[in-house]
Amino acid sequence: MSGEKVPAPQILPPVPKKRPAHVVEFQPDAVEVEERAPPRIARLTLYFTTALIGTAILWASLTEIDEIAVAKGKLITTEPNIIIQPLENSVVRSVKVKVGQAVTAGQLLGVLDPTFTEADVQQVQTKFNAADAMVQRLEAELADRTYQPSNPSSPEQLVEAKLAAQRKAFSESRLRNLDEEIARSEASLAKSRQEEAILSQRLTGIQDIEQMRMVLLEHQTGSKLNLLQARDMRLDVEAMLARTKGAQVEAGHELEKARSQRQEFINDFTRATLESLVEARGRRDAAAEELKKAELRRNLVSLTAPTDAIVLEVAQRSVGSVIRQAEPLFVLVPSNVPLEAEVSIEPKDIGHIGTGQTARIKFEAFPFQKHGTATGTVRTISHDAFPGDKEKGSEAAGNLLYKARLSLDDTQLRDTPADFRLLPGMSVQAEVKVGQRTVMSYFLYPLLRGLDEGIREP
Repeated sequence: MSGEKVPAPQILPPVPKKRPAHVVEFQPDAVEVEERAPPRIARLTLYFTTALIGTAILWASLTEIDEIAVAKGKLITTEPNIIIQPLENSVVRSVKVKVGQAVTAGQLLGVLDPTFTEADVQQVQTKFNAADAMVQRLEAELADRTYQPSNPSSPEQLVEAKLAAQRKAFSESRLRNLDEEIARSEASLAKSRQEEAILSQRLTGIQDIEQMRMVLLEHQTGSKLNLLQARDMRLDVEAMLARTKGAQVEAGHELEKARSQRQEFINDFTRATLESLVEARGRRDAAAEELKKAELRRNLVSLTAPTDAIVLEVAQRSVGSVIRQAEPLFVLVPSNVPLEAEVSIEPKDIGHIGTGQTARIKFEAFPFQKHGTATGTVRTISHDAFPGDKEKGSEAAGNLLYKARLSLDDTQLRDTPADFRLLPGMSVQAEVKVGQRTVMSYFLYPLLRGLDEGIREP
C-alpha cells in the first residue's frame, strides 16, 4: 500500500461569474444571448401552460359524465302483427288491398274460392233441416196435436207432414179397433150380468115351486112326478146360471185384456216417439254444431281485417293460384295501439343495462338537431342473445345481440308536420344512461388495459 502512487487531485475550472447587465451589452452576441435573462412572457407562458395542464388533470379527475350505451332498432306495436291466413287449402279469387294501405275493422282484404265450403254448408243444412223437421213432428205427436209445417216450401217438412198423417191414421185405426174390442167385451159382460140376474130370479121361483110340491107330496096331495119336474127345472136353471157366471168372468177377462192392449199400444207408441225424439234431437244438435263449423269455414272465405291496421305484407299470389292451409296471405300492423322501441344491445353493453333505466330515443326520420328526441324506459331485456340481422347489412350482422323493449314515455317532438305520427317500423337509436364515470378514466382505462394485456405474447 505504501508503494502505490497517489493520484493528484483534479482541479475544476473556476465557475464564471455572471456579468452585470450593463457589461453584457458590450459582449459578443453569443455571450450576450447566453447571459441575458429569459423574457417575462416566456416565463408566464410556461407557468400558464403548467397551471392549465394541472387544472385539466384535476378537472378530469373530479368531473363525472354520463355513460351512454347506444342501441339501434325500430318501433313496434305493443300488440303482435296480425297474420291473416286461410283455414284450409283454397284458391285465391281476388286480392283487394295493397302494401301500405290503411284498412278499417271488417274491411275485405281478399276472397277465396267458396265452392267447397258452400257445398259443405248446403249438405249440413239439409241434415239439420231434416232433423229439425223430425223433432217438430215428434213433439206435435207427443202433444197430441196435428203437425203443421212452419215452412211449406221445405221438402223435409213436407215429408214429415206426410209421415205424421200416416202415423196418426195408423194410431187412430189401431185405437179404434181396440176400442171396438173393449166395447164388445163390455157388451158381453153386460149381457152376462143381465142373464145372471134373470136366471137368479127364475131360480128363486123354481126353488119355491119345488119346495111347494115337496110339501104337497108330504101331505099326499101332490105327485112325485111334479116334484121331480120342478127339481129338474131347478137344476137346469142352476146350470144355466153357472154358465152365465163363467161367461161373465170370461167377458171380464176379455175386457181387461182389451183395455190392457189399448194402454200398452199407447205406452209403446209414446215410448217409441220419445226415443225417436231424443235421437232426433241429438242428430239436430250435432248437425247444428256441424253447421256452425261449416258456416265459419264459409265466412272465412272472405278474409277481413279484425281491427284498424296497415297492410305490411301481401303474399305473392295471383288470382287463381292455390294457397295452402295456414299459409300467411296478409300481414297487418294494428293501428291506434301504443308503440314501443325494440332495440339490439351489444354484449359489451348488456352488463350495464337494466330494466327501469331511462333512455333518450332519436328517430332517423326526424333529425334530433331539428325535432328533438323522445324519452323512454327500458321495460324488458331478453335472457339470451340472438344472431344479428344479416339482411339489414349492419356491422353486427352475424354477431350475437340482446333484444330489449323500451316504452315511449314522452314523444313530444318540435317543428313536426301537421300530419305527424309515429309509425311501426321507424328506425330509432336509443341512448341508455347506464351510469357516470370521470373523464380521466377514459384515458386511464385504455392504458391500464394495455399494461395488463400487452407485452405478454409468446
